[in-house]
Amino acid sequence: MRTLLRCALIPLLALSGVCFAQNAPPVEPRASVDAAPPAGVAGGLVPREALAAYVDGVVQAYMRDEGIAGVTVSVVDRAGPVLERGYGVAAAGRAVDPATTLFRIGSTTKTFTYVATMQLVESGALGLDDDINKYLPERLRIADDGYGPIRIWHLMTHTAGFEDSALGHLIGADPARASSLEDYLAHYRPARVRAPGLHADYSNYSVALLGAIVARVSGESYEDYVERHLFAPLGMTHTTVRETLPAADPRRVGDALAKDFSNGFKREQGGFTAKGFEYIAQAAPAGSGSSTAADMGRWMRMLIGAGAGIDGAPNVLKSETFAAMRQERFANAPGVAGFAHGFFAGRYGEYASLEHGGATLYFHTGMSVLPDAGIGVFVSTNTDTGYKLARDLPRLVFEYALPLARATTLPAADEKAAGDLARFVGSYLGERRSFTTVETFIGANGALASVGANGGDLVVSTAQGARRYRRTGPLSFRAVEGNDTLSFVETDGRVRGFAAGGGHVMFARTGIVDNPGLLNAALGLAGLSSLLVLVAGWARRGLVPRTRGTHPSGGRAPAAVLVGAAVTWLAFLATIGAAAVEMGGLGNDLVYRYPTDSLRAAVVVAYVAAFASAIAALFVPAAWTARGWSFWRKLRYTGVVAIMLAAVLLLIYWRLLFAPYFPGG
Repeated sequence: MRTLLRCALIPLLALSGVCFAQNAPPVEPRASVDAAPPAGVAGGLVPREALAAYVDGVVQAYMRDEGIAGVTVSVVDRAGPVLERGYGVAAAGRAVDPATTLFRIGSTTKTFTYVATMQLVESGALGLDDDINKYLPERLRIADDGYGPIRIWHLMTHTAGFEDSALGHLIGADPARASSLEDYLAHYRPARVRAPGLHADYSNYSVALLGAIVARVSGESYEDYVERHLFAPLGMTHTTVRETLPAADPRRVGDALAKDFSNGFKREQGGFTAKGFEYIAQAAPAGSGSSTAADMGRWMRMLIGAGAGIDGAPNVLKSETFAAMRQERFANAPGVAGFAHGFFAGRYGEYASLEHGGATLYFHTGMSVLPDAGIGVFVSTNTDTGYKLARDLPRLVFEYALPLARATTLPAADEKAAGDLARFVGSYLGERRSFTTVETFIGANGALASVGANGGDLVVSTAQGARRYRRTGPLSFRAVEGNDTLSFVETDGRVRGFAAGGGHVMFARTGIVDNPGLLNAALGLAGLSSLLVLVAGWARRGLVPRTRGTHPSGGRAPAAVLVGAAVTWLAFLATIGAAAVEMGGLGNDLVYRYPTDSLRAAVVVAYVAAFASAIAALFVPAAWTARGWSFWRKLRYTGVVAIMLAAVLLLIYWRLLFAPYFPGG
């Protein structure tokens, strides 16, 4: 059951950039990055021919090894484009063109929203410390809920304190069902689950809300604003946040660009299957963008130029505004990436970065700029298997071109100090998840991280696999393979959690009840106990006449009630198992088809099992007064009922029972 539910969650985890900035640790590249760059570095970069050959080799290796249909890449420096490349196919019979082929960039769209916000801050129309309710219509205002006001900067740093949710609403397959931004924000409002500014846990809703504020304050739709104030001044003629919506929808993309979209592809059976358009118009500021490598090169040149316009155009931001935007505003812990007013504030050796990844179901994007080094890298893939390339290529280019961007060599593991690692060992639950909907139950195991110790290193196991980390400080660790980091947090001498290296999610140490392992164990015990009840009832069927008449119920009533409860529990486990199998089989389509009919059926049967368990509990006194029942049989009856009730309580705690399917429900 645990494995099946974890598999059902994988498509949600894969979104990480509409998406979600992902924090799964990087893999070692198939192309070497250890060789020294060729001589003749100009403008901080190796010669263009050498860099182009290197990028070609890396991309082609990943495309071959991972199975990727198409890739688009741009590298820029202060002087302009260094290289623009297209690889593979965008659609049947159409190759990827870095100047014209539009790739879906998912959460990299958020960088448009952040810069738009800073423009309004620069004009005095917004204040970063202002209460967001000052700018929202009545239906979108956020209730205090005992947490205090949310500020503009909280939305920009993912510290507003919202739970997270994606299934069934964040991405759509039907353009006719793409609601307006305001309707979406009103209908799918997530619960507030922590105080603002406590820690960063990635929130698409926060940035969609920020986009609504941009629209309301500017008096323009979000789409119109970014086109007029960002894309047009920068000459980004092949960039849009519009989609292929019905003709009457004002957010519809024009025909001139519509023909240039790349398909998204699913890698299966040794080939590629073209998939339908993914609609994110309802949350456009968080992820509806599409662009080309060439246009994103112009965007990165603006970032390298501290807000400067391109080719003599006016500045997008004043240099002092850009400097303020670039300053890190929040970090979950020392040693992990923070947020610089929306952008991830990472680090590559000696250089600070401004970056943001993105993903839809079938596109994966990475963008990273080193302003001080004067270099930026953009890469996007159009296949569900493209995540690793989108994650790794910026780092590989930086390390190849800039020796000072390379991570320092890790020391050998100190096996003598391995005993001290015991305080980090345990189970941790990611805080970027649903807390109030049925999605909480579905994602329980997928949000779990198990930390163990091995040979002087920590081994962290998640739904994406296991990774080894070596200590670099009292509370900090770095991946043995790659440069991902972890930083633990302690209070009163006890480790309470850790911050993932990406900076966008905290993991809290679990107690007994909030560890999904207890839920798994309770469901397993409920199933085993129910099966034993039926086996015992079958074995005892010939003994029924002996007890008849010895008591008003003869012990038959509590026995029958317990058998009924056992049947309902076995029915629930069968239906939730079938639901997990179906959801896992749906793959990415789960995002569209949640909640499935099988999941709805399992929830209904769960209510029946809970009701039957409550009835069985009412018959506990009758069981203890039943004549003809041994003490051990009475104790077993009570024990089975206790297991069933414990399982019911955990289903309530994990929101399968008495919870809506969607936030705001």
